[in-house]
Amino acid sequence: MLFTTFSVEKSLLYYKGGEFSAHNSWCHRRMFHKGDYELILCLKGPIYLQVGDKQLTLQANEIAIIPPFTQMFGYRDSTSPVDFYWLHFFSQTKESIFEADEAAMLSEIKTNKNSKHRLSLPLHFELRDYEGATILIHQILSIHNELSSIEERDYLVSALLIQLYKSYFNRLDVQGNSSKIDDMKEWIRANMASDLTVAKIATNMHLNVDYLTRLFKKCTGMTTLQYLNHVKIEVAILLLIRTEMPIKQVADAAYFNDPKVFMHRFKSSTGLSPSEYRKAYNLIHLNNPHVDPQIPIPKRIADSIDYIPENGNVPE
Repeated sequence: MLFTTFSVEKSLLYYKGGEFSAHNSWCHRRMFHKGDYELILCLKGPIYLQVGDKQLTLQANEIAIIPPFTQMFGYRDSTSPVDFYWLHFFSQTKESIFEADEAAMLSEIKTNKNSKHRLSLPLHFELRDYEGATILIHQILSIHNELSSIEERDYLVSALLIQLYKSYFNRLDVQGNSSKIDDMKEWIRANMASDLTVAKIATNMHLNVDYLTRLFKKCTGMTTLQYLNHVKIEVAILLLIRTEMPIKQVADAAYFNDPKVFMHRFKSSTGLSPSEYRKAYNLIHLNNPHVDPQIPIPKRIADSIDYIPENGNVPE
């Protein structure tokens, strides 16, 4: 399995990004990455990509990472509707691509043999907990702070890579229990409209309440009740940033029976009211006909990384 490293000792540098969707037959145009990484999160697929000499079929909730100095193009048309986020960034460190076994990588991480400032991610993998990454990418794409002396998007891109790293390797670490946890999460999501309690979840999963709580905490980092609230808030955020649904309807759709409770918990979790959140994070680059516009590398990137040539199309 192919992995790439990412050093986060210095922040990654945001370059450009957006969301693209197509309802008719579509094929990705030919591109060449001359120093930047591209991360693609597929929301609707399949998307057929050839990256270098390898062909990928991206389905919903799958991630592809395209390394620098790589040619990429669609090797066949997607006849079903497609929708995906695309995000380009630079590393301030020379990274490497290597082949490794997942189990060996996990063992190395658990024994702390790898640097705490260096991440490793597969070039293609399924993202189980896709909601958090979707929200974070949308936040990155919504920020327009050209006048700020601090480039917030750089730090959010670094946070995104850390989140993906933790999500991927935590899944491997609890693989023996992952099926049970996944079943539990699916049951919780399917029954969110009812008045759920830890005891009710434990009864449905045929588990002791204490054991369920310990298992859930180990596999997710949250208690069962924290996860219930987390899911409700994530549903609300996704509805706020991806629909025009009125706030009261968002509260109902996110399984809050009382709008006042919704407002209180939302602001407690995000620091913003629902309307403030929507206003802050609803402006992103949508449906560019070329998907990936050619723009000059910002001066702040060029000043930080002097070995990267200008991005552009495939050389003649």
